Amino acid sequence: MVYLGPARDWAGVHDERVPVDAPVRLAELAARLCVGHPKLGDARKSLRFAINGRFADESEMVEPGDEVGVIPPVSGGADADFAALQHEAIDVSAVRGHVQSAGACGGIVVFEGVTRREVHPRHGSLVRLSYEAYAEMAVSEMQRLIATVRQRWTVERVALVHRVGNVGIGETSVVVAVGAGHRGPAFEACRWLIDALKRDVPIWKEEVWDDGASSWSDPAKHGG
Repeated sequence: MVYLGPARDWAGVHDERVPVDAPVRLAELAARLCVGHPKLGDARKSLRFAINGRFADESEMVEPGDEVGVIPPVSGGADADFAALQHEAIDVSAVRGHVQSAGACGGIVVFEGVTRREVHPRHGSLVRLSYEAYAEMAVSEMQRLIATVRQRWTVERVALVHRVGNVGIGETSVVVAVGAGHRGPAFEACRWLIDALKRDVPIWKEEVWDDGASSWSDPAKHGG
């Protein structure tokens, strides 16, 4: 188990091993955790969970050896807002669907950053991008950006997910989804979020080329 943000204080630990000898439903595991950590139980209704770096429904099964993340609501935002880093491929439709499930969104805007094909004059074709993050600070900054969005615009739900590690050509590196009552604030908030993320969040992009050379991307040159 990995406890993120305030959940770490509620549990009293950063992480711990919880024996799972056979597949168990996530909801059952969550109930077990809340018994062992009463303060976590007090916040139970606002918690979300991830299995191996992806957001998971509580009806899903946890297998022995899986890593489960306990994710509290974003500070300053609605219980359904979230910000996350993950190594696994981002399920864009799931992120959009989560925002849409608010039910009050007349406008939903989704930005998806994808690794594009490039050719370097000396090193050949781009093979992949590799993202590195100062993880705890990055998530904290992403949460701060979402809180800022809620101060500036009237929105229903916000989701911000960024990959770390290797991201191949055509794969998604970042998804920003904003749902609002009308299209105007949804467009404006989504554009502001991706620009602010690239400017303020400690995530770095390394380009790996066909001849094995690599170079850190210049953010002024690569708009994403």
